[in-house]
Amino acid sequence: MPAWPARRFYAALQQGFSQPLDRWVAGITLCNLAIGVILFLLGNHTAPYVRDFNWQQQRVGSQELQMVLTFNRPMDADSVAANLEIQPPLPGRMRKLGRRFFWTLTEPAPYGQTYRVRLQAAMDERGQPMARPFEGEFRTPDRQLLGIGTEADQRGRLLLFNLETGSTTLLTPAGLKVTQMQPSADGRFVYYFATATSLQHQDLYRLDLEDQSSQLLLDHQGYQNLRFQVSPTGELVVAERIPLQRDPLAPVQTELWVQKRRQDPFERLELDTALGGDFFISPDESSLLISQGQGVGIVPLHPRAAAESFLAQFGQTLAIRPDGAFGALLRFNPDYTRSLFIVSNTGTSEEIWVTEGSVTKGAFSPRAPVFYGLVSEAEFVGEGALESLAYTESPRLLAVVFGSGRAGKTVEVGRADYPFELDFSLSPDGRMLAYTLLEPLQEEIPDPWAPLSRSGQAIRSAQVWLLDLQDGLPLPNSRRRLPLSSSALAWIP
Repeated sequence: MPAWPARRFYAALQQGFSQPLDRWVAGITLCNLAIGVILFLLGNHTAPYVRDFNWQQQRVGSQELQMVLTFNRPMDADSVAANLEIQPPLPGRMRKLGRRFFWTLTEPAPYGQTYRVRLQAAMDERGQPMARPFEGEFRTPDRQLLGIGTEADQRGRLLLFNLETGSTTLLTPAGLKVTQMQPSADGRFVYYFATATSLQHQDLYRLDLEDQSSQLLLDHQGYQNLRFQVSPTGELVVAERIPLQRDPLAPVQTELWVQKRRQDPFERLELDTALGGDFFISPDESSLLISQGQGVGIVPLHPRAAAESFLAQFGQTLAIRPDGAFGALLRFNPDYTRSLFIVSNTGTSEEIWVTEGSVTKGAFSPRAPVFYGLVSEAEFVGEGALESLAYTESPRLLAVVFGSGRAGKTVEVGRADYPFELDFSLSPDGRMLAYTLLEPLQEEIPDPWAPLSRSGQAIRSAQVWLLDLQDGLPLPNSRRRLPLSSSALAWIP
């Protein structure tokens, strides 16, 4: 009679686990399996908590807009939104993705402040509350201005002024004259032109603000370096140069040299078109916008970029907003006036301003639809026939609203009378504007160590003024003078 199936199964089991070690391993495995089944049936009763906060004890600049809380399990979105506290308050929008909650700021966080994040009593998707509150903390950078000194031992030297402490730090040595400078968007580096002899011998350097060390990037051997631009990420650097070995009878042809990554050497950019004016790096770093007098050329920087194109209706690019949403371009009209257009990345354009003067610099507010432009207005001084009158230009700093019911509204922010000049810079959080009023040297014998203005004038002294902004426009009666004298200004992002 055949054995009962259960007996045969038991006999096989005994035979398979005849060794003590085998039976011990099998017992442990069965116990783990049983525990796993019980936990699965009963559910996870560990209290929910915040596992990670991406800004914890971090320095958060204007480029960073997304705060992320990561939990140990999926949470109830309404519960998190209702119980999340940020002090001082920061407006934003919340979005849930699995166990992560994203708080995206609608505008950059104000600089010079410490923020505390607190979350308590939030519940997971099963309704279980947090066992203990979460507390986080981060800080925005101090408000700091870069400048090129004009007084005493600061003349021609790169300096850093801290608005929180009122202290000034000299970043370059005496005997090295800085002529141009631009901070990187992450606020870590400063790129600058400097020379120990003359403008024909200026070199390009990169300064690390953490240890205040400088590195030579591009020397002047065989060339005269004219100007440079740094991309939004700080990876791409473009320099304009004139080769010294050329036919003296031929027209001067400038060249563009590109460093595509921080560790790469500079390479000459082969252009099918002549460089006739300013150039700008597109926010996505795929192309250059080059002013050519009769239009603006868009030149690709790598094979994947869009093909070369030409904007014949415009003659000059003034500024591009860092997010690429808008650009400010000038059109030169037949009646010798200039029209300012705001062009969006969707292809729409809006004429907001017409001027008879020249526009030398522009910048977008990061918080509001406001464009700031530096305009030099023509003036004739004297009496009598037109031929006997002296022609001068007096600069004005204007704020112009666009894209709303107030489009075209213009506010004069600052003014200088000839021969004084102006320069300005908007803070990264869009809440302040600094401008400098420049007094030129008028001696017959030029001073080779005098700092230079944007137009190339030697500067004797400078006054730096600060304004508070609200909705992109200056607040009345907020102007005050800083204990700083600088021929150029740039905020640290």
